[in-house]
Amino acid sequence: MKLFRKLVGLFAVIGLVIWQFPANSVSTVRAGTISSIGVALSSSTKSATSNYTITFTPATTVANFAAINVSFQGPPDAQFGVGSSTLGSESSSTFTDIQNREPQWGSIDINSNGLTAGTEYTLILNSMTNPSKDGKYSMMMQVWGQSGMVDSGTGSVQIGIVALQGTVYLSDGTTPAIDAYVEAEDITNFSNRFGSNTGSDGAYGIGGLTSGNQYRLNVFLNPSPNSNTAGYTTPDIEPITYSGSIITQNITLDRANKTISGTLMRKNGNPIANGRVMANRMDSPGWVNDETDSEGKYELRMSGGKWEIRPDTWAGPGQTAPDYAYSGPGVAVKFVKDSTVEAKSGINLTVTTASSTIQGSVSPIPTGMGGIGLHNRTGFGTGTGIDPSTGAFSMKVPAGTYELDMFSDPSQAGDKYTLPTMGSITVGESETSNVGQIVLVKMDKTISATVKDNTETGLSGFMVGCFQPKGSAFTMGITGQDGTASVSATNGDWGCMAMNGMGGKGGPGEGEGGPISTLQKLQNIKNQIFEKAYALEGGPEGSQSNYVTVGGPQFVTVANNTPTINFQALLADKTINVVITDSSGNALSEHGFIEAELVSSGLGSEFGKGGLGSPIDPNQPGMASITVPAGIYDLRMMTPPGSDYSSGDPVRVDVTNGSADAQIKLLPNDSTVSGNLLDEDNNRVTGVFAFVTATNPKGAFIPGDVNSVDGTYTMKVPSAGGTLNLGYFVDPGSGYFPQPFTDASVTPIAGQTQVKDIVMKKATVTANVTIKDPSGNSVANAFVEVDNRKSERNIKMDNFFNHGDVTDANGQLTLSLPAGEYALEAFLPPQTLRSNKWLPPKTTPQTLVKNQTYDITLTFQVADVNLKGKITKSDGTALGDAFVTAYSKDGESIETTAGSDGNYSIDVIAGEWHIMAEKDDTSSGDDQPIPLVSSDISFNTGSAKSITKDITLNVGDALSSTVTATFDSDNSKVIRLTDGTIAGANVAIPQDALDADGQGSNATINAQSTVELPYQLLDKPLGAGFGISAQNSSGQPITSFNSSVAITIPIPKNTLTNVGLGLNDIGTKATMSYYDEENGKWTPLDGSVTYVESGDDVLVTGQSSHFTTFAITAATDTTPPTAPASQTAIDQKTGGKIKVAWTNPADSDFASIKIYRSTTDGTVGSVITTISSTTTTSYENSGLTDGTKYYYVVKAVDTSGNESTNTTQVNATPSTATLPSTGLPNLSSIMVSLLAKIVNAIN
Repeated sequence: MKLFRKLVGLFAVIGLVIWQFPANSVSTVRAGTISSIGVALSSSTKSATSNYTITFTPATTVANFAAINVSFQGPPDAQFGVGSSTLGSESSSTFTDIQNREPQWGSIDINSNGLTAGTEYTLILNSMTNPSKDGKYSMMMQVWGQSGMVDSGTGSVQIGIVALQGTVYLSDGTTPAIDAYVEAEDITNFSNRFGSNTGSDGAYGIGGLTSGNQYRLNVFLNPSPNSNTAGYTTPDIEPITYSGSIITQNITLDRANKTISGTLMRKNGNPIANGRVMANRMDSPGWVNDETDSEGKYELRMSGGKWEIRPDTWAGPGQTAPDYAYSGPGVAVKFVKDSTVEAKSGINLTVTTASSTIQGSVSPIPTGMGGIGLHNRTGFGTGTGIDPSTGAFSMKVPAGTYELDMFSDPSQAGDKYTLPTMGSITVGESETSNVGQIVLVKMDKTISATVKDNTETGLSGFMVGCFQPKGSAFTMGITGQDGTASVSATNGDWGCMAMNGMGGKGGPGEGEGGPISTLQKLQNIKNQIFEKAYALEGGPEGSQSNYVTVGGPQFVTVANNTPTINFQALLADKTINVVITDSSGNALSEHGFIEAELVSSGLGSEFGKGGLGSPIDPNQPGMASITVPAGIYDLRMMTPPGSDYSSGDPVRVDVTNGSADAQIKLLPNDSTVSGNLLDEDNNRVTGVFAFVTATNPKGAFIPGDVNSVDGTYTMKVPSAGGTLNLGYFVDPGSGYFPQPFTDASVTPIAGQTQVKDIVMKKATVTANVTIKDPSGNSVANAFVEVDNRKSERNIKMDNFFNHGDVTDANGQLTLSLPAGEYALEAFLPPQTLRSNKWLPPKTTPQTLVKNQTYDITLTFQVADVNLKGKITKSDGTALGDAFVTAYSKDGESIETTAGSDGNYSIDVIAGEWHIMAEKDDTSSGDDQPIPLVSSDISFNTGSAKSITKDITLNVGDALSSTVTATFDSDNSKVIRLTDGTIAGANVAIPQDALDADGQGSNATINAQSTVELPYQLLDKPLGAGFGISAQNSSGQPITSFNSSVAITIPIPKNTLTNVGLGLNDIGTKATMSYYDEENGKWTPLDGSVTYVESGDDVLVTGQSSHFTTFAITAATDTTPPTAPASQTAIDQKTGGKIKVAWTNPADSDFASIKIYRSTTDGTVGSVITTISSTTTTSYENSGLTDGTKYYYVVKAVDTSGNESTNTTQVNATPSTATLPSTGLPNLSSIMVSLLAKIVNAIN
């Protein structure tokens, strides 16, 4: 896990950083509007090569350097060709060169020496290719300066003959609707679609229509920052028949008739004035926002569909950062997709006050743009600029434990620096933590990285980002014309990734009902850092976005040298055009993501890791165009939450010899489930906002609406998925607790309604908890948790409950809980425990009775037993930097990392303990790391204060190759591991989930497997973990999202069986969790956990609003197995040998036998052998001393490492048997014997 920890620390905060500036900073203003945009074409014929002359007048003066982005808006099947474009010599002299081309998006970036406000400029782009369909298309322009984007505007380009034209207005009938997409769909052939975006005047023009055909008109409202259509819906429009003459069809939008309202407040209930609340649509593109009034109230207006509501806490340059934070998933709300009026009120949002301060300074002071960021493991991240004169920084944060990160301008002149290795920083409520002066490490070494295609031709324009597996540094370079990038680094180990497709779509603007998204301004600055670096690399003009990089990260060691890394990229020159239909073949206007999983190709085993694919085009729902290298692919569609359809079977497509078409059929949600929400006294729950969910073994996650007035719910579900498990989500502040799984289940039937009531857990118990250290002092910021899971076998659990919070400055906390039996635990960061030589309080079982109040004190314990040893491989070689974790049968746990020499030391308390060690071994250089894992070693410390336990690690099955994928954050994406122990693990990212600023810039996802995972009493990982990190196009981390992502991890069925679990235990005894390093504990995911049977595996899926390391965990079984019966010890009388025998127990989880031996009656002694066979019933102990009595105890061991508790001994004394005297027989004896035999024969 160590490698992934560092990746998360690297990619976890800066991309979503909150920039803080002095209170007297100038307010940020919205970007200016470019005026007088005109486009003249040398040829307007469709598909022709043409020279474009663009004239425009900027609104803002930009001195010295300005970058201009021109983006032509064509649909997937009629894109503008920009790949061969060149800068015309008759352009205004300020334009110097083309910096970047993005053929996938029809986008070009041009460098200039600056622009003057009010001056008209001429920009000529030669060798452009017109789109293949007639019509009027939008062209977006952006101007970027040193401080980010300064101006933007839209123009239009007409190709060929327009058949249908008009203007789209907002509901007042006079205001133009900007950046709406109008589409004409052939009623007889839904794949024939023609469309046009509206410009700033609301005008559109569509060509390509066939005379005599009838067309259905659709209007799609984009959530782009340029658009002003948020909060509006499209009207029903009568079909038109085209007769060959131009048709004029004006369209007036309707005001959205769905509203969400509530209050933004702090945990103490105080409202927040002038705060921001945003809603991101989950089932198609869309977002809206609002600013709260003096009472903290907000109202959002939107169309039908499913939305996620959350506070918007980001601040841009010149804006004062909010003094509060929000992490975790937002509130999901679903409206009917129709024109009826709906209002959902009481959607209150609670934030955590950022009352603490972390400050310090750096030396030397980096030049250029950059700053210091910090993050924790629950998704919160913040940051600030560095004072250019003093190097000082200061950030407001909630109380907690954080890790620092630093980023700087990669194109800065002079030296480059990174942070030194640092520990975590803990700050209490309203406290200030001064980290002092941090001496930065100079990055004075170089890594040379080359990206080539399969003909060994270098490819320009690839970003190569390098990270420290055991550090926090990130650095990057851009490949030049020869395909080589020089990346600054320090001595040590580095992992590097080649990432293509740097550009992204987007522009300035604001959503209806509130100011421009403030993070957009921050994103602009970060993108500017990248773009400056890009320009300084010599302006590469490659078409890198047409390539797919082979394999994952590559690792090198820098040791006063310049190591070389070579990456291969393959041309994606085959196209799969996809249409989405229902099971009868009728066209569906659905959004989602189409995943293309490689089945076979001639490209080698390294290609295809992570999967390819494309989102449904937001302007043409129900269609997608996927560009891939030649091969055979399986296509699947990921439908978003709230869709009326579920995914069907995959479709196989062969594009080995050319492009192909594909049709994906979806399954309808054709059944209804309804019922009441009841409290535990069978009363209906009313006046509380909640929503219900249904999950099934096919992987469906279906939300349903709750009528808060009468406490009833209803949802549409698929009948094809089998039995559904029902759950619900509710704000805990309502007095009820969310339960993703309940004991309610139902089997849907097509066309019918099934009725099932759901019982909600209510807080009826008050627990006043005080946390103390071993000296009796109060402990602030300790995380206190109740958990109803148990470590005994065969315990029935209908549902899983887990809830907690942190103590205040006085070490106190009041928890409101449902009645029940719980384990009560307290946690602190592992480094705090180690430095103080403490361990968590013993896990305290508590039975909490309804309507009662309890005063409970938990005390951290002194760790006074030193446990040490050496970590070795199976051949006895010392193994450094292994991850070591120890946990007790009473719930205490602690973790550490072995030194480079393999030695470890950890402090525990007296009692029964388990210890393990693991390491992800990448020393071979293979893509698939090799897991080195020890057995679960159990032991009792007895009265000893120092114990040595050497640990041997054995080789396991290869882990999954790391997968890196870059995509436009405007879109959805699935990243999948395709080999190794968790092949099939994937993360499904909805469109806009990572697009916090609305700019649509690229995001890069890194996904890998790991065995470096902590083991705890209630959370034992069942297999490898799945580590995920994300970074934006500037190489900076992304910590939290606009909406939740779906994470899937496979687990073999026999793994569940081996630990005594079944499929019905998923979500109760076994769940998906993430490791919270801030509190040293596994934390179950907040959302529903679903599972799907897939051959010998079970695919478990959970929802998360941040990236870290995830695993399937289960409560550790601490119940000892039955003791072996009929134990005996028998002298073999052959000298120094005793045979020990027994009868094995019949326990289902019986795994092995341990035999203990001593020479003292009543003393169990030490283990002399472990027998892994479950059928062996005897053991011969040799090499003993004759005449010495040996005492034996035979113990059974289960699959969780628990040993039977028997201590009754059997004994034996080895000896050598006395044989009769020997010699040659004399003659007389032979004769007597012979005569006797003769006589007997005669008789």
